Amino acid sequence: MSDRIRSLAYWVALGLITISLVACDVLTFMRPVPTLTATKTRPPTPTPLPTDTPVPPATFTPLPTEPPTQAPTQPPPPPSGPTATLSKDEAVLVYYINKDEKGPFGCAESLWYVKTGIRKTGDIPTDVKSALNTILGFHSEKIGILYNPGYASNISVSNVEFVNGRVTVNLTGDYIRTKDKCDPSRFNDQLRFTIKHFAGVKEIYIRLNGAPLAEALSHK
Repeated sequence: MSDRIRSLAYWVALGLITISLVACDVLTFMRPVPTLTATKTRPPTPTPLPTDTPVPPATFTPLPTEPPTQAPTQPPPPPSGPTATLSKDEAVLVYYINKDEKGPFGCAESLWYVKTGIRKTGDIPTDVKSALNTILGFHSEKIGILYNPGYASNISVSNVEFVNGRVTVNLTGDYIRTKDKCDPSRFNDQLRFTIKHFAGVKEIYIRLNGAPLAEALSHK
């Protein structure tokens, strides 16, 4: 083969290679670009912070170290000097049941005192009679926040004796039972503790119509 023919074949082959390369580039250029699909991303749902469960504040009502010197209402005392001038030690005290406080009286209850307007004379029979007449002459069921267990009864003091620390009280009248089964023991404790607060009292005997008070209260 002549040199001229070889030269022509070379240039033809080179042309075919060039055309092939160009065609590949064109096809690559014409290939469709993939469409990007926008995806809406939801923001993360915020997790609420934990909250403490509301707890009501603790309430603490301190119990009195001793019964109040004055209830909101008190039984009418016999005529005497102004109550305000008498201290706890000077005044005759009378006791009533507090149903809302635990204690050793009545049905596991406490006794609170009320300061009357009667001045202590120092004579035990006189002072005991004044205190018991104040309780027995008061016929309301309540005295402020306190309870009067003998409110329904009609009882009075016949006489009081005091010998060598021993107080003997004779009562007369009718003990009227209420619907509350605790009232007899409440009434007994109320009278006894009222007598006991007087200085010098060591023993207490209470009779109702000649019978021991506890026995008279137990009769149905």
